[in-house]
Amino acid sequence: MKHITVILFLICCLFGEWQQTEEIVLPKGIQINDIAINKDGEIWLLSSAAILKLEPASKIPLIISGISGARLFAISDATIYLVSNNNHLMLFDINKGTDEESEAAFAAPSQIRVVNVAGQNSLIALESGRLTFWENGKMVGAVPADAQKFAVEPLADYAESSMPLYTLKDNRVYAWTGGAFQHAENYRNRIVYSSSSTILDITADKSGKLFMLFADSIVVLASDGKYAGKVQTPAMPSETELVTNPANQNLVLFDKADRKLVMFNETKKDNSDLITLNKNSPNPVDNYTEIEFTLSRPLTITLTVYNLIGEPVKVLAKGQFGKGTHRVHWNACDQKGNLVPNGVYFYRLESNKGVAIKQLVVLR
Repeated sequence: MKHITVILFLICCLFGEWQQTEEIVLPKGIQINDIAINKDGEIWLLSSAAILKLEPASKIPLIISGISGARLFAISDATIYLVSNNNHLMLFDINKGTDEESEAAFAAPSQIRVVNVAGQNSLIALESGRLTFWENGKMVGAVPADAQKFAVEPLADYAESSMPLYTLKDNRVYAWTGGAFQHAENYRNRIVYSSSSTILDITADKSGKLFMLFADSIVVLASDGKYAGKVQTPAMPSETELVTNPANQNLVLFDKADRKLVMFNETKKDNSDLITLNKNSPNPVDNYTEIEFTLSRPLTITLTVYNLIGEPVKVLAKGQFGKGTHRVHWNACDQKGNLVPNGVYFYRLESNKGVAIKQLVVLR
């Protein structure tokens, strides 16, 4: 149990890479059915009566065209793909402002996405018990996937068998690989993430990161499937959608219930602001060790030693420190001056520019 506690403690210390940057409340009286973001970062909305685009400066959704009877849509460079209430595919030409109905007829899809296939725009649809693949209005393949949601990597080439599809079912996320758009029969799946809590939605970005939306947070997996962080969010209702912005890699939460968009971006570390925390010496520690850290500019810091279960043992330094290298010693005692028992400890350097953590061992 102690090992679990310290892992959670360290994870909490590392959060903060993502931050909420904006919240846009859409006008009352607009029923939004779906949201899509194109490669230029433009946010498009599908209402019960029109296609709208969010005006970047005013943040007001402007009507692009009146469209009635559409419930799902996806967007490419110049075409918007819509699913009508009778499950037919409609195509809207953004440049010409015209729409037409194609020959494609779905089986009650719950989600569609545009994918790049060797330079051509194609569609993947989530229907009952399967993912279907569509080119020029015709179905060219299918994968038997009993899923609630699916995700693709934006702008990736799905003619390549290395490009994964992701599906969500019963709080498990599956990666589908081995197939290609023209050879869907070769796809095989494996579990990449499982949770005891409810996963509301999943999405991926063009760098290969995978995002799982929970009621109060977003868990991030790197392209290799390893845990890469967590984004704290406001409490979100179950019908919230999560999408990525291909233009800047930002995350967008679409809260259908309250008709609002919540934006998050990943803060990039500026090397000029980084703090460097070095390994203590000597280590293991008998009754004395020295901890060295370097600041690139004056900062207010706190340097604290913690035990294995995340409890503070002693504050070694606190206050304003100047630019340069600083050394602080610890004589292996707690805040009251008592020698600490043998074991594993952590020392944490915290500032408003970030947190650094190292491990040490006390062994007498």
